[in-house]
Amino acid sequence: MSLDLRFVDRVIKTTLIVTAILFPFLAFYIKMNFAVSVASGAVWGCLNLFLLRLIILNLITNEKRNLIFALTILFIKLPVLYGIGYLLMTIKYFSVGGLLWGFSGLLLIIILKVLGRMYLGMDNKGFTPEGSKV
Repeated sequence: MSLDLRFVDRVIKTTLIVTAILFPFLAFYIKMNFAVSVASGAVWGCLNLFLLRLIILNLITNEKRNLIFALTILFIKLPVLYGIGYLLMTIKYFSVGGLLWGFSGLLLIIILKVLGRMYLGMDNKGFTPEGSKV
């Protein structure tokens, strides 16, 4: 099984699209601050996953490794991104439950995408995008 790096990009895009679709419903039927909390948590999770992808790709690729770039992103990511996450959790306007839903939405999308790939057999040898076995 090969590592498909586009999977992470698809997970991020899907999470942001699902969040954008859910936002008006959450704002209308629950509360605006809950909807903003879910959206903020989802964006934070996507940004975290994107930065992790950059760091890991920079360190494990066969091409020339740029350790300075990876460490720069790591040292910017840790204090800034996690500081923003802490601020989101402490600001009274944001619902902690909504933030947790947003953070967890990314994991839910990953699980659903993996289960979909398993169900369709997309990782089996001989799978073609048309769905027929070779």
